[in-house]
Amino acid sequence: MDNFDKYAEYTKENNWEKICKLNNVKIDSFGTKKELKVLPKFLESDEVVFALTSGIMEQTETSSSFDFGTNTWLVVLTSDRFLFLDSAMLTSSVDSQSIRHDRVQAVSASQGFMFGKIMVDLGSRVLVIDNCQKATVSVIADLANKWLKELGDKANKPQIISAASIFDKLEQLVKLHSMGALSDEEFKTAKVKILSSSEFTEEKEQFLSSL
Repeated sequence: MDNFDKYAEYTKENNWEKICKLNNVKIDSFGTKKELKVLPKFLESDEVVFALTSGIMEQTETSSSFDFGTNTWLVVLTSDRFLFLDSAMLTSSVDSQSIRHDRVQAVSASQGFMFGKIMVDLGSRVLVIDNCQKATVSVIADLANKWLKELGDKANKPQIISAASIFDKLEQLVKLHSMGALSDEEFKTAKVKILSSSEFTEEKEQFLSSL
C-alpha cells in the first residue's frame, strides 16, 4: 500500500483529517462527529486506517431499539477490515459492525449527481452504503481493492528459503550421516526433503547432488 507509513502515523495520532487529505478528499463528518470521536476505542493496537466516509445503511440486528429506519454510519477502511460505527440517537451507546477482509470478494463504487454509493461484495450478499460523499466512494473502493490484492498476493506467495539456509541444513545433515547418526536411506530422504523446499538452478542441483 502506497503511503502505508503515513497512514500508520496519522492513525496513531487519531488525525482523520490528515488521512483524508492524504487521499485528496475532505473529511466527511456529516452525522458522524460522535463516531469519529470514539473511533480510536474500536481500533486494534496495530490497525491502520486507510480511509473514512459516512453513509446510510439500514438498521441492523445490533442497532439500538431507540433507532429506526435507516441510519448514518461512519465507514472506515482499515488494514484489517471494514469497520462501521453508529451512535444511537437518544443514548450514548455506539453500534458497531465489522467485516474482515478475508470475507470480501470485491468493492465497487457508484457516483451519482450529488452523492456516491459503496458496494461491498461478500459473495453471498452485497452490502450497500448509500448517500456517501461523492469523492470518497471511489477512493475507498480503489484502496480496498488494491489492499485486497496485496493481501491475496502475499498469502499465495510461496515461501522462499535462502540458499545459505539450505547449505547450513545440508552441512549438518552430512555431519550426522558421517557420524553414523543417519543411515544412507535416511540421509537421502532428508536431503530430498530439504532440496524440495526451495528452487535451485541446474548448477546448484548438480553441486548439491554430489554431497
